[in-house]
Amino acid sequence: MAKGKSKVLILNGQYLPGYKGGGPIQSCANMVENLSNQFEFYVICADRDYKEEQPYKNVDIDQWNRIGNANVFYMSPDRLSLAGFEKLLNMIEYDVLYLNGFFSPIFTIRPLVLRKLGKLKNKNAKIVLTPRGDFTGGCENKKLKKYSYIYFVKAVGLYDDLLWHATSEIEERDIKRKFPGAETITVANLPLKFAPHNSVKSKESGKLRLVFISRIFPKKNLKYALEVLKQIKKGEVIFDIYGPMEDVGYWGECEELIRKMPPNVKVSYCGEVEHKEISHVFEQYHAFLFPTWGENYGHVIVEAMMSNCLCILSKSVTPWDDYIELLGYGASLEQKEKFERDIRELISLNQEKWNSRLEINNKYVADKFSCGSAVEDYIKMFKYR
Repeated sequence: MAKGKSKVLILNGQYLPGYKGGGPIQSCANMVENLSNQFEFYVICADRDYKEEQPYKNVDIDQWNRIGNANVFYMSPDRLSLAGFEKLLNMIEYDVLYLNGFFSPIFTIRPLVLRKLGKLKNKNAKIVLTPRGDFTGGCENKKLKKYSYIYFVKAVGLYDDLLWHATSEIEERDIKRKFPGAETITVANLPLKFAPHNSVKSKESGKLRLVFISRIFPKKNLKYALEVLKQIKKGEVIFDIYGPMEDVGYWGECEELIRKMPPNVKVSYCGEVEHKEISHVFEQYHAFLFPTWGENYGHVIVEAMMSNCLCILSKSVTPWDDYIELLGYGASLEQKEKFERDIRELISLNQEKWNSRLEINNKYVADKFSCGSAVEDYIKMFKYR
């Protein structure tokens, strides 16, 4: 590594080769790959993917590994105690400690508890915390427990004297609502580089291939998507669902709706998909139906756009309202009939009209996802005092 680079230590529950932890993994990986010429990156994470019982096979556990442009330490379960974190964090020199997820009990809360107790030797390091959507729709699940925790940590000052990284104006608003005195900086997540390519699928009027890729979990709102499709009585519709089965009870409610689908709507659960395959999956579908309750960014949305898969999104709860306005697909969750109209309109499209929608999508992506200015913003954030 080049001498003189500032060292950024990232703490996140999962990192590559994991994928079940969703967008935060990709957010961190994209940040490392885009900024590695400016900073020296270290990552501490669990030795296994989200909710997995077995560790990763091709990494050295409880040792440093070179993964891409970062040095990564995969912690085994018996090292995840306060004492384990204290020992590991005090062995590393770093200029910035970058924490992911406000409610993360291990990789955010334990380091902050150690700081509060005065157990971290590196007292001059800057601490940056990004909530990763925990406030953007994420407080609606287990509401009493989460709001009680927020009240408690505000009283004891656990999150005092750190810089909050919001990845959108929506997330900055939500941070300020919970912590009015928070010092925030808003810098968008860094995307993958966009390489436009031709669609591999055709579009016939009267037929539509829809997809849902996300965790099977209330916040992602799969049940709402199924309620919309239940009202579609004409046209041949395929709706394939991909994602980790995180909430089995919620999936049971979804299955009840699937059993009541009209015969023209075919719904299938296709299992989990590794991140490296997501773009190839999106390429097989016309549209991504994603009426989420809230995303601070939504890497999966961006990957759909980049893969010639139009997005039908909920309005005012993601950073992509301008995309909704441009293409006309999506609405606030109170407007379920608008989602139904969008599906019917997409069913009716022929190849020519479909191509025109793709041109709008691809121009939006090309204009939106230039990393140059965002990289400069990250440099300012990590060096900001």
